Formats: sequence, structure tokens, C-alpha cells
Amino acid sequence: MSQVGVQWCRVWVTMLLLLPSALVEGGELCLMRSVLISLQRVQAASFTKQESLDLPPGARPALYCSNKCTLRDWCQLWCAYPSNTPTHCLISNITVMPTYQETNLADALTCHTTRPKDLATYANITAGKQYMSDPLRVKENLLDGFYNYNTDHCFLTELSNSDRWFTLDFGQPKCFQHVILYAQVNYLAIIQFNNVQVRVSNVTAVTPPEDFAAYDLFGEFPGAASPGQVVEMKSPKPVCARFVTGHMLYDHRFQVCHIEVF
Repeated sequence: MSQVGVQWCRVWVTMLLLLPSALVEGGELCLMRSVLISLQRVQAASFTKQESLDLPPGARPALYCSNKCTLRDWCQLWCAYPSNTPTHCLISNITVMPTYQETNLADALTCHTTRPKDLATYANITAGKQYMSDPLRVKENLLDGFYNYNTDHCFLTELSNSDRWFTLDFGQPKCFQHVILYAQVNYLAIIQFNNVQVRVSNVTAVTPPEDFAAYDLFGEFPGAASPGQVVEMKSPKPVCARFVTGHMLYDHRFQVCHIEVF
């Protein structure tokens, strides 16, 4: 378990009956992973699902807010605010990685995310040509550790097969079992996320995407994604590689909105 996770996990005895079993792992009470993020950024995410709850008098924010989040299957983040003397819980389905780095520190506070610490956030990325008619949909959106379900926060390629790809570079081999790709939330997912392969390698001297076949196949998604689908590819045992590539074989523009590798 990461150090971020450890600080929010303690052995509780008298409180276990008051909390959902989903919070308990191996005898520990896990209150997710802490992350610093602007409250305004979370509240302004108009494409997300959110609830603001009053903290009952005497309630402990860490217990009350995490419990409420766990009871909602869509919740991925909770924040108790204001930070000095919390009176409210904000619960959201926004995707924020534990390694996210907030740039607006003026109203930043410590929130708590269900997402795992991963390798993709802030990795190096190369990719095919970006679709120039959507200048906000750059490849760097995939790796900033933040996704608010707005398609302008995705990456969209040009139409050619020579452009429908991306490559993550971790700098050195890293071990992982999961690669997760988020499709866009609208109906175009069925043509812009369709027949996608993920491959891994430690070899640098290939021409993308023509030579990706020389890489080891990690997983594939052979069909068309539904709007907002989260595609998880899992290896039965850890795989160690420096590079992770994604390539859409279907003849259309390729759009991906968020990537996790862990």
C-alpha cells in the first residue's frame, strides 16, 4: 500500500460495525488516497455528478464523508470543506489521480480519491497527429491526472491510420497488471473508440503504428465502446515494460479521455 494510502488506513475495532464492509481491507479501515485539488475546479465540473451534504454536529469528516461516498456507486472523490473547520462534504464522480498536481492553490484543499496510484500520470507521451479542428483535445490531457467527463479534456487524433495511436514512456521498465482507458461520454464513442489494441515493450526502435505488431499484446477491445465506457484490460500476472501503446484499428478518428496504468 502506498504511503498516501497508509496515512488514511488504521485498524479500527469499535467502529467497524458502523461502516460498510467495502471500506475494510485486511482488517484495515481504508479512507482512500489523499490528493490536493482546487475546490473550485471540482465544483465547476459541469459534466459530473455531485452532491453537497451537511456534516451532522459532532460528525468526523473522514468517517462520515468516506462512508457516504462508499454508499454511492458513482462516487470517486470526496472533500470536506472549508478545510479549517469542515461543515460540508462534497461527493463527486470526477476522476482525480492521487499523483495529480494542482496548479490553482488559492482554494486547494485535501480531498480523497478512490483511484489508485498509477504510472500513466505525468509519464512521457508521443502520439499521432491531433485533430486540428478541436485544439483543446491534446495528448497531454490523457496524463494530467484529472478527468471531468468533458470531451474537450480528451485526446482526439486525425483520421489516418498513421495517426490513431499513442505511446506512453515510463523512462525505464515498470511493472503493472492493469491498463484502463476511458471512452468519451457521448454517442460518438461507438466510432471513436472501436477495435483498440494495447501493446507493451522495452524496445524503442519501431515506427508507430506500423511496427506495433512487434510489441507484446497486453489486451484488446474488439468492439465499439458505449458512451462513457471505462475499458479495463488486465494481465493475469504483472508485466514489466517501459512502453505502453494504444492503437485503434477501426477506420475513424481515435478519441481517448483518460488513461491509468497500475
